[in-house]
Amino acid sequence: MATAVLGLQWGDEGKGKITHLLAQGASMVVRYNGGPNAGHTVVDRGVKFGTHLLPAGAFYAGVTSVLAGGVVIDFDVLRREYDEVARHVGAKPRLLLAENAHLILPYHRTLEELEGSGSRFGTTRRGMSPAYRDKAAHVGVRVGDLLEPRRMAERIEWRLELLRREWPKASELEALDPGELVRSQRKLAEPWLESIVDASDVVGRALVAGEPVLFEGAQGTLLDVDFGTYPYVTSSTTLFAGIGPSLGIDPSLVTRRLGVTKAYQTRVGEGPFPTELEDGVGAALRERGGEFGTTTGRPRRCGWLDLVALRYAVRLNGITDLALTKLDVLEGLPTIKLCTAYRIGGVETDRFPLSGDRLADCEPIYKELPGWRGALRPASWSELPAAAHRYVAAIEETVGVPVTLLSYGATPEDTLRRDL
Repeated sequence: MATAVLGLQWGDEGKGKITHLLAQGASMVVRYNGGPNAGHTVVDRGVKFGTHLLPAGAFYAGVTSVLAGGVVIDFDVLRREYDEVARHVGAKPRLLLAENAHLILPYHRTLEELEGSGSRFGTTRRGMSPAYRDKAAHVGVRVGDLLEPRRMAERIEWRLELLRREWPKASELEALDPGELVRSQRKLAEPWLESIVDASDVVGRALVAGEPVLFEGAQGTLLDVDFGTYPYVTSSTTLFAGIGPSLGIDPSLVTRRLGVTKAYQTRVGEGPFPTELEDGVGAALRERGGEFGTTTGRPRRCGWLDLVALRYAVRLNGITDLALTKLDVLEGLPTIKLCTAYRIGGVETDRFPLSGDRLADCEPIYKELPGWRGALRPASWSELPAAAHRYVAAIEETVGVPVTLLSYGATPEDTLRRDL
C-alpha cells in the first residue's frame, strides 16, 4: 500500500519522526515538494539529525530514496546531509534524482537578500522563492542539465545576463562565472550523476507493482502557495494534490493519506496565528516541546490547537487518518483549550479563510477540557489517562478522522499505534 505523510499545520508537526518510523516498511521513500527550507528532525539509533532534502529512506538499507520533480535541490546542502548519514549508517544510501527537478543556485540566495523578501515574509533565505520563480518563468536550471555542461552554462549565462540588467549595481551577481558554477555544481552532484532518472517512470512502476511506497511531504498545508495563509506561505504546493504534478502519476494509487498534527499549534516566522499564546503557557509549550526551527533555529510561536484550521487541512488533503504528535508536552496543564470556531466582526464561523489578512481578524472561540498529570508513557491505548482520551476523542469528533498514531517523544519507540 502506498502512503503519503502530510503536514496539516504550518509545518514543524513532527513529520520527520513519522516518515522515519514508516520508512522501515517501505521499499521506496519519495520526497515530492519543497527544498532545503523545510527541516525534518530525525532520531536514528540514538543520534539526532536535522535533514532538509534527504528522504527518510536514506537511514535504512535496501530502501530507495527519490527526490521528485517538484523539489528544488541545493546540492551543497544535499551533499553534506548525504555524507553525514552515510557515515552514520555505514553505507551509501541509494538516492535517485528526478531529471526535471530544479536547482537552487548561488544567485537565488543572493536575490532573496537583494529583494528583502526574507525579512518581509519571514522566509528561511535559502533561495526557495527565486528558484521556484525561475521555474515558472522558464529560466530555471534542472538536474538533467548537469549531464550537458555546455547547455547548462548557456542557461546560466542567459539568466545572469537578465539578473545583471535588473540589478546593475549588485557586485555579488557580477562576480559569478557560468562555467565555474557548472563545474562546482557537477562536483557536488558527482555521486548521483548516474542516478538521474525519469522519476515518474521509476515511481509509477513501483506503484503499479504494488510496492510499499512512502511519499514524504515537506512543510504544512497552511503554507500552501494557493490554499495557505497567503502571502505568508511557501512557493510550492504542500497538499496531497502536489504529488500528481510533481511525479506525473495517478494519485488514486496512494490509498493512505496520513495527516500529521501536533497536539497544539506552532508557527515560525511571520503571519497570522489566531490561537497564539503570548504568555507563560506559550513559553512553557515552547520550552517543553523544544520549539525551535530545524532549519533556522528560530523560536516557534506556540498556541492552542486550532480545529478550524485542522478540519480545513483534513478536507483539502482527503486525509484518511491522523498522527498526533507531542501529546506529552501538554502534561501537567490544569486545563487545555481547543479552538472550535472563529468570531469575525461579531459573526461566528467554523470556516477557515483563504486570506492571511482575513485570518488575522479572527478571534478564536474555545472549548475547554481538563488536563492530566503524570508522565505520558502508555504501553497501550487503554493506558492513556482518561483526560488524554477525551482530548484525542474531541479532535477526532471535530475533524472526522481517527488518530491511529500517537507520538509522545522524539524516538521511534515513543509512538503508540492504534488499530481500528
